[in-house]
Amino acid sequence: MMETQELAQLLNQVEQKGISWEKLEEELKISRELLNLYSKSGPVPPRIINNLKKFIEEN
Repeated sequence: MMETQELAQLLNQVEQKGISWEKLEEELKISRELLNLYSKSGPVPPRIINNLKKFIEEN
């Protein structure tokens, strides 16, 4: 699934940039565990992908 691959790539960017998971969870109002679950099974809600992209750009 396209969304799961895109989410996995975005989560990798978070790791590579050294962005705090606590900050991500607080701003996006979603847990790391749930993001990991979505990245493995999908479908990923478009809102999550869009919010994560915006968050990465700003941090």
